[in-house]
Amino acid sequence: MMPAFLVDLVVKLLAGNTENSNAIVETLQQRAYRAMDLAERRLGTNDYFAGNEFTAADIMMVFPLTTMRVFSPFDLTSYPNIRAYLKRIGARPGYQRAMKKGDPDFIPLLD
Repeated sequence: MMPAFLVDLVVKLLAGNTENSNAIVETLQQRAYRAMDLAERRLGTNDYFAGNEFTAADIMMVFPLTTMRVFSPFDLTSYPNIRAYLKRIGARPGYQRAMKKGDPDFIPLLD
């Protein structure tokens, strides 16, 4: 997921952040949507990415699903499983402690 979001962000920056300005931008945006669809399906059958227990996979997925969306906005309205997942992550005491230490003024996009 991270490569899809990063490539989309870089292309938007290079293209002047125009929406669907050309076929390349549109193709890369579709790749990001496919990654989100895959994540949505996975979280429809499990509480977390590697199963029903929190693992390192979830730590890796938090950045593209939260902070990365600050730089490359992505609407999660059509992704109820991802939104529920982010609520579970945001409610974890460890996540709250890490955010308080790492960037206390940052408001993560957990919805």
